[in-house]
Amino acid sequence: MRKLAGLAVVVALALAGAGASAQAPRAGGTLRAVFSADPPTLDPAHATDTTSSAVIRQVFDGLLELDETLTPVPALARRVDASADGRVYTFALRPGVRFHNGREVRAADVKYSFERAAKGKRPWVFEKISGAREFIKGTADGIGGVRLVDDLTIELRLDRPFAPFLHLMAYDAASIVPREEVEKRGPGFASHPVGTGAFRFASWRRDDQVVLERFPDHFRGSAPLDRVVFRIIPAEITRFNEYRAGQLDLTDVPTGQCRSVQNDPQLRGEAAVWPTLGTHGLRFNVAKPPFDDARLRRAVAHAIDPTLIVERLLEGCVYPARGILPPALPGYSSGIRRLAFDRGRAKQLLVEAGHPGGRGLGPIPFNFNTGDLNQRIAEVLQAQLREIGIALELRRLDWAAHIKVVDDGSAVFFRQGWIADYPDPENFLTVLFHSRNIGAAGNTSRYRNAAVDRLLDEADAMAPGPTRSARYHQAEQAIVDDAVWISLYHYSSRALVKRSVKGLERSALSSAPEFLAPLRRVWLDR
Repeated sequence: MRKLAGLAVVVALALAGAGASAQAPRAGGTLRAVFSADPPTLDPAHATDTTSSAVIRQVFDGLLELDETLTPVPALARRVDASADGRVYTFALRPGVRFHNGREVRAADVKYSFERAAKGKRPWVFEKISGAREFIKGTADGIGGVRLVDDLTIELRLDRPFAPFLHLMAYDAASIVPREEVEKRGPGFASHPVGTGAFRFASWRRDDQVVLERFPDHFRGSAPLDRVVFRIIPAEITRFNEYRAGQLDLTDVPTGQCRSVQNDPQLRGEAAVWPTLGTHGLRFNVAKPPFDDARLRRAVAHAIDPTLIVERLLEGCVYPARGILPPALPGYSSGIRRLAFDRGRAKQLLVEAGHPGGRGLGPIPFNFNTGDLNQRIAEVLQAQLREIGIALELRRLDWAAHIKVVDDGSAVFFRQGWIADYPDPENFLTVLFHSRNIGAAGNTSRYRNAAVDRLLDEADAMAPGPTRSARYHQAEQAIVDDAVWISLYHYSSRALVKRSVKGLERSALSSAPEFLAPLRRVWLDR
């Protein structure tokens, strides 16, 4: 894959960070971070967005967390043992861990938290546990596969082996909450959360700022920072100006400013670009004409040149895409072959599909959600498809309206990106393309392919390794060849971070301005 111009900056920052780690962290100070919008909720059972997650991951802990290599490691659990058949996991909790209200954590809190969250916005996190589906449907009083062994030990039994299960236990929805605080606050828990995290909730002024303060009794020890302030600034240019004025410690790089920032004498040493776990794609509803014809889908794929978007609109500061899985995701293959830009082949496929020069198609609606970048990408696509005789009618909707027409199947050709909930190919390929997930569950293309389903089912149950990866690669290539999804580029995080900020993890999970990495390691050298 072609290297980004900004990767040299990443390396320089990584080396600088390595040198800084030899310094003793300095206690005190306030980290001034920023969001583009208010978090919808601070309740891990109901959060579905990265803004909420950025706060939740500081306030709450789960049994496990992901380290810098995206490997599940102990958090509230000090040890996890798995049975030989991969169906039973036993978690031993750390003794003496306390919630922010002072009470010690017990295994019963895990059971309560899981059953509560299973009725929330991310039930799929728990559906692999035996009895979870029945509980979610309301036909059981609890999740049968969750067993309390003693006060500090809990056993989770699965219906069948599932390789990424430990990644699920590190996901936001699996955060542990205190029952008494949830019951006392009711819906108010979403705006006044109580967890075990390194930072506890202090205040929230809507559309202005969220403030967290250090929790001195965190089981890993007291964090260096006194406070974290997340300001709410919707306009990216305003965030940028506030950063330049010294009012923010970190922010995102505005669209169209990536190269200028990298060339700016003052800012280039503070700029970083790194790959994240996401892909910007185009999808077809393959259950509806005209895109129930694979020849027409392939014609569109061959007519699109994504390099114009990557190089011109995004200034080479994102990653060109071969397939669906992003390069930062474990299991990525550089051997996937995309349908190449070839207008001659595109025109021939239109003839084969009975639409020479686009005849008989009429304007095809292309749906995308509000945003200047999405508008500009849509205009590029419109111009490129015009070259082969296909006319696009651009339909720009706000996010809620866009996702509604995508989920209910009204849209026939539409923009849909995907950012992995956890770093495993299953969360991309199975969620987005398995026939059992047709509709709002993820497969918004309404794609049905028995051979792909079989490959995904086999891979999902296998232990990690080359054989499992090979199944996913085979399924991914089949999906690309069927032109169900056209990848335009893989996401990157483009951030500005003050030199005084030390210990900030730049992992594939983090995308500026919502840094999802733990802030308990961050300290300020000022």
